[in-house]
Amino acid sequence: MTPPLNEPNLDQLRGLRAFTAAARSLSFTRAAAELDVSPQAVASAVARLESALGVRLLNRSTRSMSLTEEGAALLPPALDALQRLLDAVQSAATGGSRGPRGTVRLSVGSGFARRYLLPALPGLRQQHSDIHIELAMDDRQVDMVRDGFDIVIRGAALADASVVSRRICQLTTVLVASPAYLARAGVPQQPMDLLRHDLISMRFLSRQISGWTFKHKGAPLALEPNTSLALSDQDAVGQAALLGLGVGETGLYHALPYLRSGQLKLVLHKSYQAAPRELALQYPHRNNLAPRVRAVVDYLLAAFDGNADLQFKLGDLAGFAA
Repeated sequence: MTPPLNEPNLDQLRGLRAFTAAARSLSFTRAAAELDVSPQAVASAVARLESALGVRLLNRSTRSMSLTEEGAALLPPALDALQRLLDAVQSAATGGSRGPRGTVRLSVGSGFARRYLLPALPGLRQQHSDIHIELAMDDRQVDMVRDGFDIVIRGAALADASVVSRRICQLTTVLVASPAYLARAGVPQQPMDLLRHDLISMRFLSRQISGWTFKHKGAPLALEPNTSLALSDQDAVGQAALLGLGVGETGLYHALPYLRSGQLKLVLHKSYQAAPRELALQYPHRNNLAPRVRAVVDYLLAAFDGNADLQFKLGDLAGFAA
């Protein structure tokens, strides 16, 4: 017989752990691997929890699994409650120490992670030696709750009341090319000149090409580049431009070190119009954010705020123009 819900017990805790693992992966098999039990044990624990609640949390068939409305509503507070319990256990195991400790999972775009996040980790490690970092470096859209991330860094803030977005910097793009390429192909003087150039563009996972916008003769001009090379990573666009493969659109924070060294030059700086966007650090909106997450958030925001490349004044760009 399933105990009543007003008497919390280990079986209900097992059910919550099984449910959250299965809900995040939408697979009893993957949840079982995470929890180091059998898939049958996960399925049974979820079934007992559903029986106690009197509602179905997961729709499952032989080929697929999805969250019900009730399951989607339960998942965020369940994850939060389990994490608070883990934090309490870890604190008790260290004699009640208030120092932040535990694992913080981050999802960060690969180019930004390599250039700016990884160099910040030694200082974080020095300040908080008991915090362990799990870093997923990719550019796909993630569901912070479902995928189990504590912190996500992405372009543009999420319109989601359950997520806090903290600005890192203005996310400005620029058109760049190497001096060698410009010496060989000529420096474009107006947007339509680009039609005679080799162009390197961003192609999103949707396969859509990122369009370029200019101010030409006092009016906006949209140009979908007829590219000789399309890449799915802005850092790779900058690298391709460095190799003399053409004119490319990339993030300013990717290009700035090469602009300073003279390895890249701005193209059509006065007429090119970057879309107004921001790079944001995002984390779940909780009344009491776990100390380990708060420590990482505060450290990274301070590190990024003190990074000259990320806080570069756009008015100073003209000196890098071809």
